[in-house]
Amino acid sequence: MKNILKDMTWQEVKDALKSTKVAIIPVGSTEQHGLHLPLGTDYLTAEYFAKKIAEKVDDVLITPTVPVGFAHYHTSFEGTLSVNPEILSGYYQGIADSLISYGITHILFLNAHGGNKGTILNVCRNLRSRGITAAGINWWLIVSKMRKEWQTTGHGDITETSLMLLISPDNVKLDKAAVPVNKKLTDKIQTLGGPPCKFKEGNVDFYLMMEDVTDTGNILEYDYFPNADFTVSPAGASIERAKEITEAMVNYTIEFIEEFKKIKFKPTKLQD
Repeated sequence: MKNILKDMTWQEVKDALKSTKVAIIPVGSTEQHGLHLPLGTDYLTAEYFAKKIAEKVDDVLITPTVPVGFAHYHTSFEGTLSVNPEILSGYYQGIADSLISYGITHILFLNAHGGNKGTILNVCRNLRSRGITAAGINWWLIVSKMRKEWQTTGHGDITETSLMLLISPDNVKLDKAAVPVNKKLTDKIQTLGGPPCKFKEGNVDFYLMMEDVTDTGNILEYDYFPNADFTVSPAGASIERAKEITEAMVNYTIEFIEEFKKIKFKPTKLQD
């Protein structure tokens, strides 16, 4: 495809850069997703969305997907790969710097893994100080607000399962998909899916490994999505649902890019 970097020659990229100033860096993770989904779920999703965007937009360059992110808390389950945030930040920064050196002025991280959010924001801060416009889109958070029935419920949920049925159907074990049960740390301390744990009237933050929260790998994220219907099973996933979500997410991103192009920052006095 003419705007997917890995498919282009250097001369084609040089020609494209005459009119293209926006680059998308898809980023994901290689981590466990319960008993029914492949470890590549996150990076395959980011890659798929980016490809669909490339089919509709000519003046955006799509870089190769970064397949490994910060997923230390998932390493209780075999196969998960993780990179420390400091190293990951340098890696993202290096990709961005390469693009900037060729004339790219706007960089959008298309993110499919919650553990990458802090690193992306750190890189965006660094780029902002240099006058480069950068942002991160976390697709699952946006989709959850588009329609009530699309509200995600957690790691390995019906939405991720639907997308994998569309993207990588041979690697989905739908017969093993079920609503997970979050564990308790004590009789009175309930895990909520992320750092917060519920104790009486309030929440207390822990650094939890996924084995502290779940025996199966998939979890309910009560802290992220307090109004979701947590009885919805990933076993109800469908390709139709995935196609609708994909179309909505791709259109949203394309509309955002048009506004994104209009933003021009000045370098700050204090640069990283």
